Amino acid sequence: MKTKGIRIFDRNGNVLQKLSDILQVFTKGSSLYWAILCLDGTPQPGQGKYLTEYMDKINNSKNGMTIKWDELFDLSNNFFQMFETIILGSQNEILLKRYNDEKEMYTSCEVVIDLIDCAFWEVYSKDFDLILKLKNKFNEVEDVKI
Repeated sequence: MKTKGIRIFDRNGNVLQKLSDILQVFTKGSSLYWAILCLDGTPQPGQGKYLTEYMDKINNSKNGMTIKWDELFDLSNNFFQMFETIILGSQNEILLKRYNDEKEMYTSCEVVIDLIDCAFWEVYSKDFDLILKLKNKFNEVEDVKI
């Protein structure tokens, strides 16, 4: 199955759209296995120690950390601002790992959500309806070649 990718530049003031804004569009999130491979950001007040330890665990892990859909959605609301993250969603848990080749990662998993240097989000998916929904939700979007 082919994969499509989009880049999202939308901002809310000076801050890029939040992960939770992207996740709200997903209708099949609970049907996938999820993992976070990289996570960096500024926590909401009161979340600092917990999230700092969690980010360290993720970033120093061999293959990231698996997370359930509802936990991922809750986590997405605990950040004031995110700087970088890579999140994978797949029907096959074995595909949730670190890849040497980004193209292989984008085409192997059902969903890849990648925040790059706090500048823009990239979302890759085999679910073309999801890509269309994201295009319709956000204003500043462009297709990404894989």
